[in-house]
Amino acid sequence: MTSPPTSLPTAGVTFLLTDIEGSTRAWQAAPELMAAPVARHYEILDAAISANEGLRPEEQGEGDSIVAVFRNARQAVAAALAAQLALRHELPELSVRMALHSGDAMLRNEHNYVGLTIIRCARIRSCGHGRQILLSDDTMRAVEDRLPTGADVIDLGVYGLRDLAGRERIWQLTHPDLSTAFPPLKAGASSAGNLPTPISSFVGRLDELTQLSHVLAQHRLVSIVGAAGVGKSRLAIAAAGAAADSHAGGVWWVPLADLADHAEHEPAAVLRAIAKACSVDAVDSVGDTIDPVEALFNHFRSAADALVVIDDHEQASGAVPALEQLLARCPSTRVLVTGRLPLGIAGEQVHALGPLRTPPDAFHGGRSDLDAYDAARLFVERAAAAGASARFDDAEATTVAHICRVLGGLPLGLELAAARSASTSLAQLVSSLGGLVGSTSAHPGTPSDTLASSIAWSYQLLSVAEQTALRRLAVFAASFEVDAAVAVVSGSDLDDRTTVLAIQGLVDQHLLTVDDRSGRLSLQPAIQRFAAERLTSSADLPDVVGRHGEWFAAIAERFADSGLVDGALPTTLLAPDEADVIAAMSTSMRSIDPSVAYRIIVAVGDRWPVLDRTAATGGIVDTIGSWLSTRSPSDGEQRWADAVAHVSGASITRPDAPVHLLVAEATAVAELVHDQDSVDLLVRAAATLATTLAAATA
Repeated sequence: MTSPPTSLPTAGVTFLLTDIEGSTRAWQAAPELMAAPVARHYEILDAAISANEGLRPEEQGEGDSIVAVFRNARQAVAAALAAQLALRHELPELSVRMALHSGDAMLRNEHNYVGLTIIRCARIRSCGHGRQILLSDDTMRAVEDRLPTGADVIDLGVYGLRDLAGRERIWQLTHPDLSTAFPPLKAGASSAGNLPTPISSFVGRLDELTQLSHVLAQHRLVSIVGAAGVGKSRLAIAAAGAAADSHAGGVWWVPLADLADHAEHEPAAVLRAIAKACSVDAVDSVGDTIDPVEALFNHFRSAADALVVIDDHEQASGAVPALEQLLARCPSTRVLVTGRLPLGIAGEQVHALGPLRTPPDAFHGGRSDLDAYDAARLFVERAAAAGASARFDDAEATTVAHICRVLGGLPLGLELAAARSASTSLAQLVSSLGGLVGSTSAHPGTPSDTLASSIAWSYQLLSVAEQTALRRLAVFAASFEVDAAVAVVSGSDLDDRTTVLAIQGLVDQHLLTVDDRSGRLSLQPAIQRFAAERLTSSADLPDVVGRHGEWFAAIAERFADSGLVDGALPTTLLAPDEADVIAAMSTSMRSIDPSVAYRIIVAVGDRWPVLDRTAATGGIVDTIGSWLSTRSPSDGEQRWADAVAHVSGASITRPDAPVHLLVAEATAVAELVHDQDSVDLLVRAAATLATTLAAATA
């Protein structure tokens, strides 16, 4: 081994890490046969590293691994290739895997390294196989067209690396004299995916979870079907979480309820929603923007096995053709779907989900006997979490059993009742449940009837402030921040303090959920539909819609002022609120006062294709252009011209976009009102359009 250098570089270095796959077992099985080959392997590596001006820090690996560092990424790649070629020729019995990663490094002391750069390189190495050379995306960008003679690369896809945030695109270095056939990378799914963190424990359905997991391992398309409130989403999350370690391409959660209204019938919109949820970049290997749908297919074709979970597929009628395309074009991808009915796609495996098992009418056991019934176990556990467990004893076991029967074994209804049990006795709870469907019968109404009645019952027991808050929160199209909720809910009848207390009360009573990771609030779909019905018929609807529009117009304007260029989308600023920004704009377009729509259109500007992810097909951009064509400049001459200018910029690659028909009129209006910024945008758009058309007809 070479001696440790006296001065190790830290700025813009490239690490090369290697180890011998399976060496521990080989040493244990035949130590006398390993010594000479391993010693020679070190000599080969040292020679390649030295020849390419690399340095060997003081030994800091384990087993038969080495660490080398290079000031130049091209030399690091050349060293790895030279060593792997020599090892294949001289020591074919040793399976040496290699990984390279570039970045700034940190020193533990003058002789070795510490920090995330070398850790990331080690994680990439652990994904590989013997005789394979892996490059991080940073190293690939550093060498690009300067690969060693005869070498090439294969894009292996994007993976999660154990204990590291984010995902890493990994490349394989190839050469005609090296094998290119390897199994999928051994990348874990620990940081690959966006599966929601359950806000409470998974109770019951263990047999069903086992059965579902087995079916999911055998089939590419599995549907969980059942009535609203029966627990489809919770079971899907549990099954996906259990399968995460066997899906190196990640487990991805796609809630179709978040789709904007304008797009819910388009298959392409469903595929774009999947691309967005899976953090797929609509950029090709050379940095050019591509159609997000194609980017989605490219991503899942190149990634190892992935699991996509589509929640509530009925929210988008385009889900069926979209999923047919995904399954046909991405053969290593599996799909788990929830909905009230099956998709009806060939090969679909349907798992019908009914209510939780409830104690029978003849139940006369004690509290411990309730554990045999999933509905009772769920109620008792959730009640305990709410602080009510001290009142449950053997004498009250039959009352708990009765509550479970009244609620039809539906998890959502049971959770609502359990939350209420913290502030009332079981006898009072039973009394208040008296009006529910089927409450006096051993055979309750349909699950949907029982769920609707459970939600209505919970709503009636809320304070006036809590009822008002729940009703007004239905205006949100997706999850939302607390400050957004307070701004929209507060009004002349509710001050900020009362609003905050009401929102907390809704959380405490399980009518409003909080995401543990983001802190954002959301309504479960069944509760959102219930609240929306009451908001639609209420006198405060116009004020609530107005506050919602003002809030998200301001969000869009903050996005416009973010200083980002080249269409970059600030995920921390706008992406979580995309659905509500679009909903606010769409609502304003249909109203008497379109001021919010104009503000949002101009704020997002030429970055609409990035927000809408429909650069190739128009989508929202065409919807805006068509709407502008129905408006008169008398709406407000400057803002109309400004909107046309910005949308024409967003449609510059599409000569057939409706907004281009308005450019000449908008230019005249902008000149009339001395809006030079809009004039400049419109003239530039017209010139670019003319060039595009000329090229197309040449």
